[in-house]
Amino acid sequence: MASPYAASAALSHPAFDPVAPADALDSLRVFSLSHRTCGLSALAGVVAQGDAVRLQASLCAAGVDAIVLSTCNRFEVYWRAGEADDHTVRAMIDASLPAAKPLLQDAAMQTAGADAVRHLFRVCSGLESMVLGEAEILGQVRTAMEQSPFASPFLKGIFTAGIRTGRTARAATGIAHGAMSVASVAVRELRRRLTLPASRIVVIGAGETAAKVTRHVAAIGVASLVIANRTLVKAHELAVTHGGRAIALDALAGEIARADAVICAAGSEAWMVKREHVGDRRTAPLVLVDLAMPPGIEPFEAEGVTRIDLPAIEQATAEHRRRREDEIPRVDALIARELAWLQQWAARKMSAPVGRPLSDARS
Repeated sequence: MASPYAASAALSHPAFDPVAPADALDSLRVFSLSHRTCGLSALAGVVAQGDAVRLQASLCAAGVDAIVLSTCNRFEVYWRAGEADDHTVRAMIDASLPAAKPLLQDAAMQTAGADAVRHLFRVCSGLESMVLGEAEILGQVRTAMEQSPFASPFLKGIFTAGIRTGRTARAATGIAHGAMSVASVAVRELRRRLTLPASRIVVIGAGETAAKVTRHVAAIGVASLVIANRTLVKAHELAVTHGGRAIALDALAGEIARADAVICAAGSEAWMVKREHVGDRRTAPLVLVDLAMPPGIEPFEAEGVTRIDLPAIEQATAEHRRRREDEIPRVDALIARELAWLQQWAARKMSAPVGRPLSDARS
């Protein structure tokens, strides 16, 4: 019987087969800014909503084989060393984050080869997450890969391996036991401040995080649920699924005035919720939950208004993290096994017949 730590069978994904060089893993590079390297507050101040898209386009135009991973608590670039040397790629990263120069000098991590693969596997396994063991990162890694249509089979193959490693880690260890996503922690904190079944809730955004927040809120039950989004069709799709109502952003101010809680899960280069939206009309508490990166709610203080943001959620998850930390060595051992097998496969690929399934290479 195969060990639960055996290398993922999904490494036989067709995208992996065209990798040829015996030292292929040595060519992988990663640049990382994250909540671990620079803190959430600093990260929020330098990474804008469109940076990942613009950088991905620039790298592609320059012929760099790369995938950009951008989430609420990390900004990472994975690339394959090739015609564009590492200095050129770093210069492009620097140019894409003009507000981050001090961080790029002092708080960024860059590594290569097996260490870069190991980092990706740790990210996918939830070991680098703000909420230890959370599974939300798997969908974000997959989305980053799917939004990089010109990335090579080599790079997509390693990302596929990372996703499967993350899934195996959660199935074979207790790293995800009692794990909570940013969305679930946010709703838990919201329940401590409001009686949700009697509350009017506004969710801004219709992406992955907004969908998860909406699902958690709807499962508990609320008096009224409103989804606001730039694209009304997407807001409508999410609202209909969970018994809510969709609105366009130009109607947001009126809904905020009547809300008991506003959850912002949509990134923007301008404030989605402003002090003027709240006014002085508070006769009941208002809870503002900011899950966007960069933050989407203007920082202000007002009577009756409570704010929950990502740093507060990070603090709230500390106890849950301690309970799962004992599982980290088991996950690291699993990652080491996956990485060792991946290195062996890459070294043997040159001698394998063309078209031979990757799974056969393990025999």
